[in-house]
Amino acid sequence: MPSAIAQPQSPEALQQIEGVRGGRHWINQQAASPRSPLESLNCLQIEPGYEVELVAAEPLVQDPVQIAFDDQGRLFVIEYGDYPTGPEDGGQPLSRIILLQDTDGDGAPDQRIVFADHLHFAHSFMPWKDGLLVGAHSQILFLQDTDGDNRADVRRTLFDGFRPAHPQMQIGCPVWQIENQISLTYGPGEVAATTDPDKRSTLPGKDFIFDPLTMKFHADTTLGQYGNTVDRWGNRFCCTNRNPIIASLLPPSVLKRNPFAVIPRVQYSVGKSGTDTQVYPLVDMKSNYLSHAGTHTAACGVTAYTGGLGPADFQNSVFVCEPIGHLVTRSVVTADGPRLRARRARDRADFLASTDTWFRPSSLANGPDGALYLADMYRLWVEHPRFLPPEIAARIDWRAGDDRGRIYRITPTDTEPHAFDPNAELTAHLTSLGGWARMMGQRRLVQGQKTSVADKIRSLLRHSQVETRLHAIWTLHGLQQLTVADLVLCLGDDSSAVRRDAVRLAAEHLDNDEVQDALLGRIHDDSAQVRLQVAVSLGALSDSRAEAALIHLALRDGRNEWFRRGLLTAVADRSSVVLLGVLNESDFRSNGSPDSVQLVQQLASVCGARGNLEELDRTLNIVARRAEQPMWWHAALIRGLGIGLSRHRGSLVRTSLTGLLTDPPEQLATSTASVKKILNRTQQVCLNESADITDRLAAIALLPYQTGETAQTVLNQLLSGTQPAELQQAALQALSAGMSLSGAEIIIERWPELRPVVRSFALTLLQRRADTTMRMLQAMKAGTLSPAGLTVDQRVLLLKSSNDEIRAVAEELLGGAVSSQRQKIVREYNNALSLSGSAKSGAEVFKRVCAGCHRVEEAGHRVGPDISDVRNRSRQALLHDILDPNSKLEPRFAACIVVTVDGRTFNGLLESESSASVTLHLPEGREVTLPRTDVEEIRTSDISLMPEGVEKDITVRQMADLLEFLKAR
Repeated sequence: MPSAIAQPQSPEALQQIEGVRGGRHWINQQAASPRSPLESLNCLQIEPGYEVELVAAEPLVQDPVQIAFDDQGRLFVIEYGDYPTGPEDGGQPLSRIILLQDTDGDGAPDQRIVFADHLHFAHSFMPWKDGLLVGAHSQILFLQDTDGDNRADVRRTLFDGFRPAHPQMQIGCPVWQIENQISLTYGPGEVAATTDPDKRSTLPGKDFIFDPLTMKFHADTTLGQYGNTVDRWGNRFCCTNRNPIIASLLPPSVLKRNPFAVIPRVQYSVGKSGTDTQVYPLVDMKSNYLSHAGTHTAACGVTAYTGGLGPADFQNSVFVCEPIGHLVTRSVVTADGPRLRARRARDRADFLASTDTWFRPSSLANGPDGALYLADMYRLWVEHPRFLPPEIAARIDWRAGDDRGRIYRITPTDTEPHAFDPNAELTAHLTSLGGWARMMGQRRLVQGQKTSVADKIRSLLRHSQVETRLHAIWTLHGLQQLTVADLVLCLGDDSSAVRRDAVRLAAEHLDNDEVQDALLGRIHDDSAQVRLQVAVSLGALSDSRAEAALIHLALRDGRNEWFRRGLLTAVADRSSVVLLGVLNESDFRSNGSPDSVQLVQQLASVCGARGNLEELDRTLNIVARRAEQPMWWHAALIRGLGIGLSRHRGSLVRTSLTGLLTDPPEQLATSTASVKKILNRTQQVCLNESADITDRLAAIALLPYQTGETAQTVLNQLLSGTQPAELQQAALQALSAGMSLSGAEIIIERWPELRPVVRSFALTLLQRRADTTMRMLQAMKAGTLSPAGLTVDQRVLLLKSSNDEIRAVAEELLGGAVSSQRQKIVREYNNALSLSGSAKSGAEVFKRVCAGCHRVEEAGHRVGPDISDVRNRSRQALLHDILDPNSKLEPRFAACIVVTVDGRTFNGLLESESSASVTLHLPEGREVTLPRTDVEEIRTSDISLMPEGVEKDITVRQMADLLEFLKAR
């Protein structure tokens, strides 16, 4: 489909959908009045076992969005007065940094000093070099007070040229990482350090890192918005508005080691994201997007707790602010193989939530005392005008509350604060129980290059506290005082975190035999994270022992998708050696799985992209030497070579697998013959229902290398309803390689037989080209396909298409909030919206009519979607959902009809299926599992399991009661 966007000729259809999409019904509601600081404090509900207290409020603080403590333990606050629209024309910038001081010794701040004023869209900072490092719109600034009056008399630009997207998405959130680098979020632009202003670098849409000693900088592998943090184990997290906790598996320097590999997704979601990030606000979320209600829609201020107080799970917690939901979430982060995984600390409640709709938590900070400090911007609105229609934005007082703000202190109950002595020896801070002091000590030692205390720091490598040992090794590294003996000691540490980082640092000392031996010994480590770092570090070691170690690690961990990413960085010029070593293991060859396929395919793709004839011959001969079944690894190897060859730009010029097989170089003439034999068996294996599922899936991936007519004939059969969903999905993937009108016809013809989970991808595939998009819309117009499966975003894209014909048909199909045949019923029941309902009576209606398929908290059955959190939807949207359930239908909730060979029919949601059985979820929470040998036909319906006609069982009055019950949850 053309990418250009044009407005529809008639805005009615788009307005209908945007009205449902945007959730802007709240603009007409009466806004609550602001509360006093004590009243707002009393509105807070915190997780049992924790306490929250008010530290400061207006007039001491206004618009606070971030808190930081300097090296003396003093409390600084950045006030984001520019948000969201900046000063009036010609006015001075409104952001500032203030210092809060306790002058009477009662433990509470009572004095406000403006440290720096008129900062342009400055929203984040950190202490650095006896001053503050500040992210401000398109610059990174350094502010310092040199004359002791607590006001910055130095204001120097360190970097400039960043390209902000909007006030929530600009350079900022500086954090000192344990690796002695400073990272900031969102750093695209034409950037230069002011020490070398003529040398500008074009940075992509990624986060920004610089070396505080050399000022060299580069882009990171993550892309965050407002929030940046490091946990007590040195892991860094950032966030975006819909993704509350993000991490990266590998740094950019490692990814560069293998230019022949395409390594996907080194940035990953540590916890759930998007629609899966459930939050539990105490009041309605006035989200700009209705579909975001009840989920993270403005996640920001991600903060790992490092204070050392409270129970073990608290000390591994990561907190995220959700200002639209007036709450703060807590997740517990633990290792899950090579990556990290977050789980909610509480199932159906958040860490901190408020009934005060002006409560707008923005970020948190670890304090010297071990407490968490929370910045509450306390605004009526925190949306940005650009994300609202102009007519809505014009009605909002964007500055309401800019003279208010609160700061809170949070601690586990019955804990004592840490003592902090700013005059203590810096090495002593590394032994603190609190992470703030440890990181501050490391930062100051490295900043000042305090090499004279290296021996004191070295003694801490044997300290009883793991975190101290971790900071010690990185401090020695930052001082360039880390020795071989230090590394060997740490490679044998009891803590996997210390061993992991020692392995990482060992890559810089692989010219030493003792380090090599200690590193290779870690291939048997109990920790997958350590083994991942071993694989990565072996990328810098070229000898037979390294190759043997990589083969061992590939066999042990290569089936893990995250481990493979690290492994690929180490095999730039030896992928065929590792591949041969893996395939020499008979257990590996005989136990295929989707992850085994990926390992073989990705190793082979590196070989193909490199294009070395000797290596290609060696790889192709693996097939010739081991021509026995199973098929899966033959197909995976050939597919991988095909993928890699398409990227090759070396001595073979631009080539392809088909071209290589058709006219091979003389050196490859013999080895390519065996590949042709495998390709000739592909169709037979694809359609052999008694073959192993892994063999069939791998063979399907080779269909794009067959002639178009042959491949499409096979793909058509693979989309049959008798085939499992994973084969249908694989067939669509193969079809997508050369999507055409004939491919679209196959999808449309087989539509009734496609599984619900497959239909989502099929709709996406149909919209990749203008001609197939038009064919899809024609099929919808004819009733062959239902438009109900289109997502809201897909509907909007169609209605904004620059193609006049596509846009016209889309307006005709999608022109109403409800289906044309249901509009009369909806009009009749609109009266329910103005009636005063009873939640108690509504509960009875729910139990009688809805509970068979839906669940609200503990009531009902989870067949359809859980609707516990629908109170954030408007009553009108809920009414449309109930009366017209088929106008918008998530494919996973489409009904499936299974007909057995003996004539029985079952209608339900497809719970799961395999080559052996099919399981359906039926109303009232029932399930039925049928052997696949008993199944004659599986069809997917275009209607919801929830029937139309619910009005026959609910009066208008009862509908008002039901809506009240749903809204009251």
